[in-house]
Amino acid sequence: MRFAEILGQEKSKEKLRETVHAGRVSHAQLFSGKFGFGGLALAIAYAQYISCKNRSPLDSCGECSSCVKFQKLIHPDLHFSFPYNKNDKVKHKETSADDFSQEWREAVLENPYLSLNDWHQKIDISNKQSLINVYESQSIIKKLNLKPYESEYKFLIIWKPERMNMEAANKLLKLIEEPSPKTLIILVAENAENLLTTITSRTQNMSIPPLSEVEIQNHLELAAGSTKDQAEQIAQLADGDLHYALFHLHKSAEEEHFFELFKDWMRACYKADIQAMYKWVEQISQASLGREGQKRFLEYAINLMRESILRHYTENKLQRYFGEEDDFLQKFAPFIHGDNILAITEVLNTAHQHIGRNAYAKIVFMDMSMKFANLLRIKKRTFAS
Repeated sequence: MRFAEILGQEKSKEKLRETVHAGRVSHAQLFSGKFGFGGLALAIAYAQYISCKNRSPLDSCGECSSCVKFQKLIHPDLHFSFPYNKNDKVKHKETSADDFSQEWREAVLENPYLSLNDWHQKIDISNKQSLINVYESQSIIKKLNLKPYESEYKFLIIWKPERMNMEAANKLLKLIEEPSPKTLIILVAENAENLLTTITSRTQNMSIPPLSEVEIQNHLELAAGSTKDQAEQIAQLADGDLHYALFHLHKSAEEEHFFELFKDWMRACYKADIQAMYKWVEQISQASLGREGQKRFLEYAINLMRESILRHYTENKLQRYFGEEDDFLQKFAPFIHGDNILAITEVLNTAHQHIGRNAYAKIVFMDMSMKFANLLRIKKRTFAS
């Protein structure tokens, strides 16, 4: 990947080029920011630029043997580490990122702004948690102890390092403290505050800023095929996150499913229809959705509640949804107000925590439904002037 292929981030690109020109490439670097800002793409382009045999002052050539291999993510000195879990194809105990290397290359080449949920769907672990474990850290150590094959440097890009367990994080710390010569380790994190401070304090930190509204709007119009009105609306709401923008431009089947689930759920709760609530709980608890899918649904529900309270008090000025969702929220928003929103949010957040801790899903969702049957019927208080 060349710098020219990455949307925006001109200041970040310039900083990275300067480290190469000045011969000050730090052996351990931390790129922090939402994945939709482009941290992973920048890390790959940076490694390609360093390794390029005919780089210009601004970019890698894209044509030398090194660049050709980087473009396909198959350069022998380019290594990736990322969270994973066993699936139907990978079942052995001592798994490593190498077991998912083909899926990783496909996912990144298709979308270098991918999210953790995108990755979970790619390797089909929607009902499991992913992490970087001790077996992966042992695999990393073996790779980095080898001499470079073709490049001057060995490159290790760790995507979502916040998902390292403690044992793996401690081994990484040793690598950072005692690196082998000509090794560049880049951590690409969304929530750097969740990393061990002993790791962050030993890395050169570069915060990746949000993209501008204009950059996202132009990309949606020119590269993603949206209308001008769509692009403008989504760009205003994306907060500089290209993944968010593309996701909302091309809504997934999962989100459409979530919307139908949410509508049915709220109607059953408002009517206090126990039979309908029970049928809905059976549906949301199906194994096909999985624990991670249930968590994503709850996150979706939290966002709809937030949107409803905004609409209730801002007369739709902060509209975030379109089409059928917009029509539904116009009618639903009056039921979400200052006298029930805090309790509603607490119920949803608590359920999200319980599902994440492997609580029995049917009990969690039925309990929530019973609470919503009361919360949605709370009347908004009026105050005499």
